[in-house]
Amino acid sequence: MAKQSYSIVEYFAEHEGYKCGYCKSPDTNFSHGMWAHSLTVQDYQSLIERGWRRSGCYCYKPTMTQTCCPQYTIKCEALDFRISKSQKKILKRMTKFLRNELINDNVGASGDQQDNIDINNKEVSNYEKYLEKAEKNASDINVTSIDDEVSGRLSVDLVNSKSQTNSTSVSRSNQEQINSDKKSNMHVRNEITNVVPCKKAKILRLERKQNKLLAQGKSQSEIESIMKEKKQQNYTKTLEELFEEVYTGLKKLELRLVRTAPMSPEYLKTSKKSYDVYKKYQTTIHGDQAEKVTEQQYTRFLVKSPLQQWTPNNGPPQGYGSFHEQYWLDNELIAVAVIDILPSCISSVYFFYDPAYSQLSLGTFSSLQEVYLTRQLNKVTSDLKYYYMGFYIHTCPKMRYKAKMRPSKLLCPETYVWCDIELCLTKLDNAKYNRLNDDLDAIDEDGVIDIQEVLILHERSVMPYKKYKGQEKITREEKTR
Repeated sequence: MAKQSYSIVEYFAEHEGYKCGYCKSPDTNFSHGMWAHSLTVQDYQSLIERGWRRSGCYCYKPTMTQTCCPQYTIKCEALDFRISKSQKKILKRMTKFLRNELINDNVGASGDQQDNIDINNKEVSNYEKYLEKAEKNASDINVTSIDDEVSGRLSVDLVNSKSQTNSTSVSRSNQEQINSDKKSNMHVRNEITNVVPCKKAKILRLERKQNKLLAQGKSQSEIESIMKEKKQQNYTKTLEELFEEVYTGLKKLELRLVRTAPMSPEYLKTSKKSYDVYKKYQTTIHGDQAEKVTEQQYTRFLVKSPLQQWTPNNGPPQGYGSFHEQYWLDNELIAVAVIDILPSCISSVYFFYDPAYSQLSLGTFSSLQEVYLTRQLNKVTSDLKYYYMGFYIHTCPKMRYKAKMRPSKLLCPETYVWCDIELCLTKLDNAKYNRLNDDLDAIDEDGVIDIQEVLILHERSVMPYKKYKGQEKITREEKTR
């Protein structure tokens, strides 16, 4: 079957205030919304770098200057990740658990949740609102003709089907360009270590220590021996070394990466178990009513995806697209991470786990695991080096764990450049909405487009917006005669 090399989205012009899932205000949450009938991984990468996120096939972008709880896109620079003491304790705790050495099995991190999209958020109501309309138009997304003026901008396989009226946006994928420009990294196997550059203060401390030992009458060889021993004592293990220790226990923790779009045989075999874990999580952790946590809801939000599968020779072994990373403990499914693997990043969508294992701080553990996975995939495809954690909401306490993944950056909502989170947090303490970019002269360089040239899919024919408007005008005039 020929693969699509284009994206089709249906934009919803309605822009009403609705209930916020974070502060619970009834009508102060505002966002743009669109239904993604189909998305290339390159186009979705571009969308999230403009502040969009997906919830199933529904994509939304908060109207930052209007919404009550501004949601800033956050990413972690995985290759330079610096694990904190508290995060290291969580990995050590998992190691002890798997070795049957965990004495107190009831102590866990409070509020440890990795909710990159909040199922309780009222984006859910928007999803339901537009689902019927999107499904009705789903049969009209095939392309049967391309206007001569734009034939060079879009290359697709034409599909013969009945013509019905529909108008949606079509964006050209840069897949071929990336495929030709991107160098092959299949044989790249360089080890990534967590090296932190020496700081001036650290060098000064070493010099003071050496001078002190000289003053005590120590020889140069004795000083070197003492300093070497001290260095070994202060050695910081890499993230890779810490995870190697995790997987050496008596209990077997196995992670399986299964594709969900399209649903792979591996996923289908375990779909019922995944839903059961999800239902336990939603009812216990979020307090949802059991009758409302349906398998249909679960599939819509966390299984179905508009992302097209793409498996180039120089990409990761499993290819790009939407996946579930399943956590199996002695052949029992205990947690699932919903992720998208994109050209530049792993994008975390959601995470849920069996509440019986809450003491293991699985939310934070999974965040560390996804950083680790990003670093592993980077050895094969060097462009993939970031870990996107969804939205960061400074006013929402349960989002604070994201700010602890260092180094991280927030996306400026006005200029769409990445800003160091340390500087951003101070600004957000003073105002919940902030430009973030300190350069007052900076502008959104990619924000100026010619709407007349935007591609429109109308009656299964691709044309520029200017031609579509011209046809619509003629149609209206004919109806009024």
